[in-house]
Amino acid sequence: MRPAALPQLLVLLLAGAGCIKVPPIAVVDSRTALELQASGEYPELQFDGADAALEPGPSPVSAADIASKAGLSAAGRDLDLFAVSESDAQFIDAMLVSGCLGEGEDGLLQYTPDHCDQSVEVSEILRAASRNNLHRRQVWEYLASQAEGRSPAAARDAWRSVHLEQVRCGTWIEKDGAWTQKEC
Repeated sequence: MRPAALPQLLVLLLAGAGCIKVPPIAVVDSRTALELQASGEYPELQFDGADAALEPGPSPVSAADIASKAGLSAAGRDLDLFAVSESDAQFIDAMLVSGCLGEGEDGLLQYTPDHCDQSVEVSEILRAASRNNLHRRQVWEYLASQAEGRSPAAARDAWRSVHLEQVRCGTWIEKDGAWTQKEC
């Protein structure tokens, strides 16, 4: 036996005896990053072009589109659009006078379908009233914070007494659980 073959024989004998374990060999079938780039694949950049084309925010609408959808004439279009737009305050005033909304005893606007003679979307009325009621509560909290020891309920009552003097004639007002129209 050759002396160089002796270490190889020793390794085989020890492996057979269980002293040396041969690690498991796994063949992985995946390409390296360099191989992917060489084949023209760039997984990190795959969606970057599509993402760059996205523009968050509202879609641009031309003035002509707005005018045609609103049924406005081309002449004086800017003035017509301004006249068509209505603020929440104007809408709420119209709903108060028409009877769709009323001034509740709790100081909040309330939907009053029994007195409503308008063909207005109920969800639109409720959204406007909800926004306005939120603003009213914020005013009451502010007024209460300005006077030492004043509760929001006391601020609401003081605000309501002044507010009811300023509401338009014909507005439905709740008093002692009953709805009556304000007379002028």
